Amino acid sequence: MLAVALLLSGCAGGSGLMSAWPFNRQAAPAAAAAPLPPADPVLAFAARSQPGAQDRIILADGQPATARLVRAYNAASGRECREVAVTTGMGERARVVCATPEGGWVETRTLLRGGGIPRP
Repeated sequence: MLAVALLLSGCAGGSGLMSAWPFNRQAAPAAAAAPLPPADPVLAFAARSQPGAQDRIILADGQPATARLVRAYNAASGRECREVAVTTGMGERARVVCATPEGGWVETRTLLRGGGIPRP
């Protein structure tokens, strides 16, 4: 009998079992966590830059390089992708990074022969 009285008083007051119910529409929505900045310096450069931007970066292996955002485009998958030219003492290499559904960036393989940087 006491349990029924406690249950009913909790429901009426709005602070009992019903307030903790997972489908309570009055509950505040959980704040979405912001994605962490990428650890890879090329991914971090691509995430913050617009086409034509250029910056000096230190690669993950400690080697200095120049990164230039060649272009941004939407891939056939619907994801936003960015082509980055990374120049070191060994030459220039294309890297393509694409946005993830979680808000981060991942490197993908280039589909163009020769890496895709030279344009006629």
